[in-house]
Amino acid sequence: MAIAITLKEFFDKNKTHYDFITHRITTAALDSSRSAHLPAEKVSKAVVLESENGDYLMASLPANSRLSLREVQNITGMHYKLVSEKKLKELFPDCEIGAIPAIGTPYNLKMLVDNSLLSANDVYVESGDHKNLLKLEHHDYANLVANMAHGNIRGSNLGAPRIWERTGRD
Repeated sequence: MAIAITLKEFFDKNKTHYDFITHRITTAALDSSRSAHLPAEKVSKAVVLESENGDYLMASLPANSRLSLREVQNITGMHYKLVSEKKLKELFPDCEIGAIPAIGTPYNLKMLVDNSLLSANDVYVESGDHKNLLKLEHHDYANLVANMAHGNIRGSNLGAPRIWERTGRD
């Protein structure tokens, strides 16, 4: 597949430039960053949430971080829970589960973006399959998420010993 049709059409419409980064088959954004030899803090992952009212929100944060639902609640004033895999298949019919692009607009989802991604020179997003990431330069990524809510939504680090968390190492 290389890139989900919905995402490609959105990028084409918005004249967004991207480059393909191919890697071995992986099942999570953190694994994709490692396989592609990219810094995990620049690889965005999508966490899709549902509010008590049935509204959906895509949280976009670095692949090496857990999402802080407490911070999401503080920013939005709403309580959210993770959506089921069944619902993910409905919301992202042209994407493989575990390879959902962390760009919500093409899928009509509101977004909440972690501040750390807004300051990265390049941001990498899943393409919709388990073999490719898309590299977006800072200005392209910033344009795509300019009107999205943002904040510090990172929780603890993933995939790293606790000593790394204390020392700030990725």
